Amino acid sequence: MAEVRPFRLTIRARLALTYSGLLVGSSALLLGFIYFALGVLPSYAFSSDSVALVGGTAVQVLPREPAQPDWLWADDVSYDAGFAATATTPGIVVASRDDLQQLYLWVAAGMLVLLAAGGSWAGWALAGRVLQPLHDIGVAARRAARGRFDHRLALAGPRDEVTDLADTFDDMLGELQSAFHAHRRFAANASHELQTPLATTRTMLDVALGAHPDGAERALLERLRLVNERSIAAVEALLDLSQLERGGPIETAPVRLDRLVSEVLAELVPEAEAAGIRVRSELAPATAVASAPLLRQLALNLVQNAIRHNEPGGEVVVETGPVDASPARLRVANTGPVVPPEAVAALTEPFFRAPGRVATGGVQGRGLGLSIVAAIAERHDAELGLVARDGGGLEVELRFPRP
Repeated sequence: MAEVRPFRLTIRARLALTYSGLLVGSSALLLGFIYFALGVLPSYAFSSDSVALVGGTAVQVLPREPAQPDWLWADDVSYDAGFAATATTPGIVVASRDDLQQLYLWVAAGMLVLLAAGGSWAGWALAGRVLQPLHDIGVAARRAARGRFDHRLALAGPRDEVTDLADTFDDMLGELQSAFHAHRRFAANASHELQTPLATTRTMLDVALGAHPDGAERALLERLRLVNERSIAAVEALLDLSQLERGGPIETAPVRLDRLVSEVLAELVPEAEAAGIRVRSELAPATAVASAPLLRQLALNLVQNAIRHNEPGGEVVVETGPVDASPARLRVANTGPVVPPEAVAALTEPFFRAPGRVATGGVQGRGLGLSIVAAIAERHDAELGLVARDGGGLEVELRFPRP
């Protein structure tokens, strides 16, 4: 079971908050020092005339001349006859040291808000630029985890810790690519070289069977021919697997998954009846963008695997249809022997057979069916899931991505 990790902000968010916090903190210290300086260090000479703000207009209040009337109206505000009022331009009036410090506080607060917003945006952009190489390394690592080693980072710029890491990662990808290509070439070449002698052996056995219609020798020849046919099937499966793993472009088009699976089920009815397996299907319309031949091979392998690794009188359930964010899903579940949960992850490895998964109906499996399914799913970027059923058997689910 995967470890549940507590929630934590991403490195980019933490860097952005750090940059913004340092900027705002240093600015607050600077503005605080200036505020202290305004209140203590300088000496100011303010006018002794009384000034007031009336309706957003600075009004200087002067002593009234004797000739002026008892009441003077300015901006709809009346003053006592003992004073005269003179209106100046609209603005903020600083008439004392306290007014200056109060004005400075408002300006400093606005500046801090702007610095916090601008610093957060600049920190987010800067952190994204600094961390972009790490993001690219993560993307390349995920591609490598799916068996794709053709991607290279090739970071430009001055030599530092990040470029050293990227260069080392590129070297590792190159070594892995060479090793895997050598392994796949060996498997493909060996399988190809085995085809000719196996085909020759088949011809010789057919001739020998024709010359020995009866007797113990014919039974031996029939067993040898059966073993030879199994070897031919295994070699062909290895060739298919090597071609899938070799990569390269594939031609895709919208394929009705439900119709394709229906054709596969009709083809496998005789094998299911011979093994005493009941096949139940629920095929809802679903369309997948895929290669039709590869998708047919995938469905054929899954259903054959469910029939052959079953028990007499068992059941196979096949379902298609859209689900959640996937436009097409294929689910194949069967009864059968109990599969150990720790062995499920290894079922897609070539030639691996879980304990107890013995083929029924006299048909021997090659141990490559699920390996080919996994390779086809990977070529289509589809999500493949295998789950061991509690009562025995296996459930395989394949979800295709949206185009």
